[in-house]
Amino acid sequence: MNITSLTKQQVAKSIVPQLEEQAYDMSLKTGLIQNYAPCSPLRTQSAHNGFIPDIITTEKNGETNIYEIQLNNNINTEKWNFFAHFTKERHGKLHIIVPEPNLSAAEKVIIENDIRNIKLMYVPN
Repeated sequence: MNITSLTKQQVAKSIVPQLEEQAYDMSLKTGLIQNYAPCSPLRTQSAHNGFIPDIITTEKNGETNIYEIQLNNNINTEKWNFFAHFTKERHGKLHIIVPEPNLSAAEKVIIENDIRNIKLMYVPN
């Protein structure tokens, strides 16, 4: 259940300019904003279908970061674990963005599922 009126597109539009300012030589993909290349599904070698990140950045040195916007408490822990592992292998992090009221639920999921290489961020009410 969404407990905010925010959309993923609104959150992405506020985050993407900040990401672009932080890195001068970076590629950014997102299907949430027009005029950006959409993200391709990321898969394990054994999986036929994968997970599509909300935003993915890759810097010139290969560092890859994923930004997932989670506006409700229906958390896909398999997806978060996969993205956390994927970014760790590429010297980056998984960044989870949640509305402030969802912060404790997201923290609980991260702890209970021992998800590492993750940075939890929140959007204020």
